[in-house]
Amino acid sequence: MRHPALALSAALSLMPMASWAQSEVEVRISSGDAVLAGTLALPKDPPRAAVVLIQGAGPHGRNQVISRAPMFKELADGLAQQGIASLRIDNAGVGASTGQRVQHFKQRQPHIIATFDALAERPELQNVPLGLIGHSEGTLVASSIWADRKDAIDFMVMLGAPGRQGRAVWVEQQSNPARFPDHGPEDHQRLRAAFDAIAEASIAADRAAVTAAVDHLFELVRATPEEIAENKPGFIDRMASPEMQVWLSHDPAPVFGQITDPTLLVWGDADSLTSPVQNLPVFLAEKNPAAEMTFIVLPNEDHFFLRGEGLAPGQHRAGAMSLSPAIVTTVSDWIAAQARE
Repeated sequence: MRHPALALSAALSLMPMASWAQSEVEVRISSGDAVLAGTLALPKDPPRAAVVLIQGAGPHGRNQVISRAPMFKELADGLAQQGIASLRIDNAGVGASTGQRVQHFKQRQPHIIATFDALAERPELQNVPLGLIGHSEGTLVASSIWADRKDAIDFMVMLGAPGRQGRAVWVEQQSNPARFPDHGPEDHQRLRAAFDAIAEASIAADRAAVTAAVDHLFELVRATPEEIAENKPGFIDRMASPEMQVWLSHDPAPVFGQITDPTLLVWGDADSLTSPVQNLPVFLAEKNPAAEMTFIVLPNEDHFFLRGEGLAPGQHRAGAMSLSPAIVTTVSDWIAAQARE
């Protein structure tokens, strides 16, 4: 339930009040030195619930465009059709939002808190259950800010959530044997060790060690001089960045274990980035016994819940993808059930 004494720090300026027939309202939200631009999507009838959408990693705009598909725009439209309002923003320094781009996900937390507070302040949404929907790295943001707004947050939705320390997730992604079909089992073990060494150096913020570990990796994969010249500088810059240092060192399980509000976690069974096989057991083990947790694995869905006609699950072709109706139905049905309780 919302705390009556909740202090709302976000300053929200927006266009004239929308009627229920209007589907979208442009918003501006002050957060520190940034002004966050976003879209409030409203259903035609009074909403049964409202959410903030939190993007995954990267300098995303409000629509989180993946393979040229506006994933969050399609999600917001689908939720609105089911009576659920949503607010989504351009990250700081991206799109129409001002301010410095964040260096890692923890710097996004005050921006999402400001966005949530702005949502809670909306006159149309008083006495409406409020929640967060995070995707991928956005689930880390959602879990981390829960303690700050737990008296106002009524529910959480986590899509494609990583449950293990970022280091474990990244090393598994990068060393997947399917990425190196021309290497044998012993080579795969050496490659995994090389990626782990890169992650360790990144966590230590040791650029020289990152460089040495990357050099060793390129030797193992038998990269050509042209491939090294094209890929090595950018790879080193990324692995030596604060973004990777913070993410690789972060363990989401203890943070998640604090949550006591109803929470829905959804993965696709074809998710190669945060596989439910690897991550769901961690959440099952760490869940707070005081919370009502729902865990769902959707068949034939990938990490982004995007589908393309004639494409296998997880196969993307730019411009041919759209959000799966299954994820909209799953999320909206669950939220509707929470709103009725």
